[in-house]
Amino acid sequence: MNRLQKANEYIQQNKAKVTSRPYYHFSPEIGWMNDPNGFIFYQGYYHLFYQYNPYDVVWDSMHWGHAKTKDFVNWEYLPVALANDKAYDTHGCFSGSAIEKDGKLYLIYTGHIDPNIGFDRDEAEISERQCVAYSSDGVHFEKYPLNPAIGEKQLPEGYLICDFRDPKVLEVAGTYYCVLSVRNVERRGEIIMFKSKDLLDWEFHSSIFQTKFEDNTLLECPDLFEMDGKYVLLFSEMPCDPEFSEQIQNKTSYVIGEMDFEKGVFKPEKKGLLDHGQTFYAPQSTEGQNGERLLISWMHRWHQTTPPREYGFNGMMSIPRQLTIKNGDLHQRPFIDRGSNFALSALYENVVVEEQLEIVGKEAGYLKVALADDAQKFTIELNKNEANSTRVEVDSANNKLVILSDYGSREPIVVEDCFGASGSEKTLEFYLDLHSVELFVNSGEKVVSFTAYDQNKGTDISIAGSGTVLEEVRYETFRG
Repeated sequence: MNRLQKANEYIQQNKAKVTSRPYYHFSPEIGWMNDPNGFIFYQGYYHLFYQYNPYDVVWDSMHWGHAKTKDFVNWEYLPVALANDKAYDTHGCFSGSAIEKDGKLYLIYTGHIDPNIGFDRDEAEISERQCVAYSSDGVHFEKYPLNPAIGEKQLPEGYLICDFRDPKVLEVAGTYYCVLSVRNVERRGEIIMFKSKDLLDWEFHSSIFQTKFEDNTLLECPDLFEMDGKYVLLFSEMPCDPEFSEQIQNKTSYVIGEMDFEKGVFKPEKKGLLDHGQTFYAPQSTEGQNGERLLISWMHRWHQTTPPREYGFNGMMSIPRQLTIKNGDLHQRPFIDRGSNFALSALYENVVVEEQLEIVGKEAGYLKVALADDAQKFTIELNKNEANSTRVEVDSANNKLVILSDYGSREPIVVEDCFGASGSEKTLEFYLDLHSVELFVNSGEKVVSFTAYDQNKGTDISIAGSGTVLEEVRYETFRG
């Protein structure tokens, strides 16, 4: 039995054992999931591929899982798209992207080889090369016979083949460009670009982004796209070596700038953080059905508490976010139809919170809190039961949020510069699910994600303050 068939049969035979999956955040049928891959609108559906190990709830033997949706709430699981069954990807089909060409769907991914996998990392024996697969129906894929398409022959001197991955492809004026993350000989991260006319024959074009040596970072999962007259470069950051793991936190950044494809030059103008909760990694974007720029990400907080093994799965995606540029900054709004999926449960307007405002909640819902201009300090408690909760301490006067939780990793999340000047919008919107909270501040000026897989979390909500004025408190329950 080949590896692809084996994976699909195992899923069908064992998926019924999985429990406690989130209500409207995408999760795998069974097993481990990490990076989103091949996110694309194709033949009337949004297709999402993802790093996948169906056999266990830990990372191992990377396949590409596959699902499609029209609304990001109701998903259809499709057969596993790729398995590590060739000499060039024998230890994993690592992350990559998708693009449509002549009606076919092309996947470009990293083939990973590590003879010492599971043991000490020997870089001299690790290699990562870029491979191609294609499909006429978007479900069954054939690997390019001449894989790998980008390897040592195309990679210039000065870069290490052991950390050379995560191809993201885009088309500009009839030419295909591919951005990739790579480790240079100084052991620091760069993003480099290749170009092609047919998605099969590639040549090196340029290096478009370099980290500073003193930053001690390695870059992963780059993405490059045009939006609102600018180009946006996304990448996730991690320690370049284990010795820096205590001082470098895994995070995902964006850089807005200008891109000259002919010269292969990217000119950065503004750098920012995509998510302030450290639970948003390896995101990937696509152009939506109506030209929107949409983004989805793996929700994972490094070193966090893992799900109980009896759940049978590990990993979930964020809800999709629609991106825009406003006043030079990247804004993110939830791209989900609340009207169809949530029902109003409680509404308070122009309320003065003296002690506690109590709301009976469910495991999944939506909470909006709109602050009056002179709002004082107050605390929102989520997932509340008799003993535990997740607390959001809001200090409007000092533009600050602090999130503390009795669940998950229990490290405080501090967000500065949350609210604008007097008279500007001051809103907090929470998307609550069984294992996660996504908070959108001021219609997406800042976003904070939090995950916790604890069993028996509370569902109630309370707001406490000494006379603070809230223009609106709105709670909706998820209909599913």
